[in-house]
Amino acid sequence: MLLSAAILLGVLWWHWNRGWEDLESGLQEDEKATKETRPQAHVPADVMAKLVTHRVDPNYPEAARPANLQGVIVLDVVVGRDGSVLGMHALNGPEMLAEAAMDALRWWRFEPYRVDGQPVVVETTVAVEFKP
Repeated sequence: MLLSAAILLGVLWWHWNRGWEDLESGLQEDEKATKETRPQAHVPADVMAKLVTHRVDPNYPEAARPANLQGVIVLDVVVGRDGSVLGMHALNGPEMLAEAAMDALRWWRFEPYRVDGQPVVVETTVAVEFKP
């Protein structure tokens, strides 16, 4: 009986320890991913505009037509080493237009921004104009 209890405790400890190690390894991967997506430079919008290789124009939302919403939505954008858009958030404007702008910007591509010849993750702003 004592031997069975010891084996059971050993198995439970092993299971708990393995789960703990899995959690810790996931945290290390999250830290690594955060480091890889953390902007290393802030680049002015006019400089990044020259590096756009693929642009997708936003669709004006049908739900915005009755309210005749219009204006310029400014987005804070993080561009990865490969020129893809890693993340963004709207800095102003109606949510409906901001979502349409972000939907389009997800598909944008840039030439990688380089510092000392190496591509880096950068932060910039992009302005998207909406007219009904």
